[in-house]
Amino acid sequence: MSNKNFTDTIALLKDLTNKLNDSSTSMEDSIELFKQASSLIKSAKTELETIEGEVKK
Repeated sequence: MSNKNFTDTIALLKDLTNKLNDSSTSMEDSIELFKQASSLIKSAKTELETIEGEVKK
């Protein structure tokens, strides 16, 4: 994940969060949005850990 992809991931997470907070979002859609967000968070965390390791070197 490059810096641009990381930035895009954060923007997408913000969008998903807004949709999850929208009371008009159905339960089924909320579940799918939550799954997508969880996957994105995991990817972003892995990227940050990789960067942190490189910085420590």
